[in-house]
Order: sequence, then C-alpha cells, then structure tokens
Amino acid sequence: MKHPPKAPLQNKPFYPGLGNRTTELSRVVISALLVAFLAACTSVETRKPEIDSRFDKASFKPLVGSDAVQPPAEWWVGFSSDQLNNLMQKAQTENLSLAATAARLRAAQASLNAAQASFFPTLNFNAGRQENTVKGVSIQGQATNNRGLFTSGSFSASYEIDVWSRVRNTAQAAELQLQSTRFELDAAKISLAGELATTWAQWVAANQTVALLEKELESFQTNLKLIELRFRQGSAVASDVLQQRQLVESAQGNLALALSNREVLLNSLSILVGQPPNSLDLQSESLPALPALPATGIPAELLNRRPDVQQAWALVLSTDRSVAAAIANRFPQLSLRASFSDQTRNSDLLFDNWVRNLSVNLVAPLFDGGARSAEVDRQRALLDQAVAQYQAAALNALADVDNALIQETRQREAVQSFQQQLALAELSLKRLFAGYRNGSVDYLAILDAQQSTSQLRRNLVNAQQQWVGFRIALYRALSGSIPQQSTAADAS
Repeated sequence: MKHPPKAPLQNKPFYPGLGNRTTELSRVVISALLVAFLAACTSVETRKPEIDSRFDKASFKPLVGSDAVQPPAEWWVGFSSDQLNNLMQKAQTENLSLAATAARLRAAQASLNAAQASFFPTLNFNAGRQENTVKGVSIQGQATNNRGLFTSGSFSASYEIDVWSRVRNTAQAAELQLQSTRFELDAAKISLAGELATTWAQWVAANQTVALLEKELESFQTNLKLIELRFRQGSAVASDVLQQRQLVESAQGNLALALSNREVLLNSLSILVGQPPNSLDLQSESLPALPALPATGIPAELLNRRPDVQQAWALVLSTDRSVAAAIANRFPQLSLRASFSDQTRNSDLLFDNWVRNLSVNLVAPLFDGGARSAEVDRQRALLDQAVAQYQAAALNALADVDNALIQETRQREAVQSFQQQLALAELSLKRLFAGYRNGSVDYLAILDAQQSTSQLRRNLVNAQQQWVGFRIALYRALSGSIPQQSTAADAS
C-alpha cells in the first residue's frame, strides 16, 4: 500500500495549523474593519441643526426721531456719573458671581486640554524592587532558605488611532464648550453691568425721595403751626389741627420707609461690587439726563453681537460634535501599544536584557445591551434641546430690544405728564393756601391738595427712575461684549 507523497518540509508551518489560523484570523479582522469602515462612512455624519426661518422676518419698532447714535461698549459712561463709573469698574473686578463664571472658564480650558491630550501617545514608567524567599529541604535533608532581591523596570506607550474621528469630535466638542463658556462670561458681564446700573438708579431715586419727604415734612410742620395759630385765634376748628397732625405723622412714616429702602439698595450695591454691607459711602446726585437713543441696527447684527445668543449657538455646535463622538464610539477602536521591561538581581544591569513587546489592539463592541445606541439617542435629544434653546434665546433677544423701545417711548410720555400734573398741583396748592389765609377756602381742600401734590412728587421721581431703567434695559439688550479688564478672576 502506497502512502501519498509528503509535502516539502519548507512548506509546512513551524507549528501545525497555525498558518491557516493566522490567515483566517487576518481575513476576519480585515473583513471586520471593512464592514466597520463602510458603516462609519454612512453613519458618522450627523445631521445639521435646523434653524427656524422666522428670524429672517424679524424687525424692530421704528425709533422716535433721527438722532439715534451707536452706543459705546461702556454705555454707562453716557450717564455722566463718576460714582457709577467707579462702581462699575469695581464690580467688573471684584464681583463674586463674575469670579465664579471666570473659574468655570478656566475649568472648560482644562477640559479642552485634557481632550486634546488624546491626540498624543501616553508614556508610563514603572519601577519596583521585590524580595523572593524560597524555603525547602536539600537532598541531604537540611533546610534551605534561598533569598533573592530583584529590581524591575518597564516603559509602556500606547496610542489610539483615531479611525472614526471619535477623539477629534470629542476635542472639538470641548473646544466649542470652551467658546460657549467665554460667551457666558461676556453675557455675565453685561448682566452685571445692567443690574448694577439699575440698582444705582434706584438708589439715586430713593435718595431723592428721602430728600423730598424731608422737605415735605418740614413744610407740613410749618403748615401745622399756621393752623394751630388760626385755631387759637378762633379761625379754625379742632378737626383741622388733628388732620394736619395726621398728615405730619404720615409724612414721618413715609420718610422712615424711604430711609429703609435707601439703605437696602445701598447694601445691594455693596454686594454687586463684591463688598460687605455698610461699606459704601455714596454722595447725593440726581438721576441722569438721558442721551440720544441708541441705534438698534438690524436683527441679524443683534444676534451676532449678543453673547448669550452666541453662547447658545456654540452649545448647539458642541452638542453636534458630541453626537458624532457617540456614533463613532459604536465602532471598533484601534490602538498601538509598545513596552520595554526587565527584571534582574543587579540594578546596574537593568535593561541590559530587556524584553520588548509591540502590539496592535482592536477592540470591537459586539454586545452592550444597547448602551452605546442609547447614548447616541441621548446626545441627539440634547442636540434638539440645544437648538430649541438657541431659538428661544434669539427670540428673547429680539423681544428685549423691541420691548425696551416701547417701554421707553411710553415712559417718556408718562414723565412729561407727571411733570405737567405736578406744576398744576403746586400752583393750585399755592393759591389754595392764599385763600385759606383770608378765610375763603375750606381746610379740606388744603388737605387734599397737600396729599395729592406729595404723591405726584413721588410719582415723578419713580417715573424718572423707571425711564432710566428702561434705557438701561435697551443698552443691555443691544450690548455686545464689554471690553476686557484686568479682573482678579481673570488674572488668577
């Protein structure tokens, strides 16, 4: 019986069957990579965020007059108040909420640095020294104790090949998040400037109200003396004296409330500039005369200028890159790894007989219970949320400008009306007192005139303060980034 001829020895693998297995394994790996590549080409691309077209039709309320000017970035300078300028400078450098936002900016920068570190390989070094003791019995039956000290050292390096742009998309998401935080800091500065200017205007109005009530109290007390004199002369009745005394007490109560309101507003200013309560000492000043209306421009310019809108858009782009990274995370990850290690009894001979290891690692997710798919769905939902928030921020920005224009226009009319009413009330009160002295006017008319005139004076101060407040709201709505200052938070 003849046996079939044997294959030449050089054609046989050194280990039986390994050659065929290696070939099959290579085919499997190549096939898996090819399938993953084709899947990536069709799936990694994320959809572009859809922006509502309603913004193209937006327009602002026409300005009254043609004297509108472009406001400066530091719009509060137009109020011509050195105290406000000093408060604003201190707030931009010492406000604690602003410092917290600046700290978040530094944290976002650190997150970006960590994400970009994945572009480079990692290198680790490990060194150790260990003692091995072996106890036994020799051939002669004697106990043995073999002790050895070994020194070991190893270098290892690894690098992930960014086949599906997972690392790149993660880094881009972190970079856009950093940009969003920068816009958040700019928006916080604008918000702080608006809040500080509004509180300052309220304090000025409260201080004017205190001075007004003090003057009125003095006038009411003078009138009380006049009525008491007429009562002693028999020209007035007791009820006239009692009602005038009640008016004096009412003025004292109103003065107490006004003093309390002024002190609370002063403490609010202290907090805004990062100082403890009762630390500010402000001088009396009047509400500012408003400069010309600021030019609004067109809605598209406003959306490009507003930091809060730009922050919302940066969040949309960042979330879009996070979606791409989540999709790429579903595909195999390919990494390179190299290591050099040695272990010896003599530390001087370390790495003389080292061992080198080079490897290519392919980690392909086969089954994770749908966790990666769920993460993709979550990121897509967050993208839809970010788009909706951007659209809401844009609509609110347009509404802020239009509302401020409407409110300032109507408030100016209200101030003019209060001024005319007060002028008529003061003239009427003056003539009523003249008639009261000669006995032709009843005291009740005097009492009503005093109360209405006092209320009109306070209404006028409040209306003027609200007018300034609406102008501040307009500046705030139109404002772009406030120029950078050497804040303590930014310098640290």
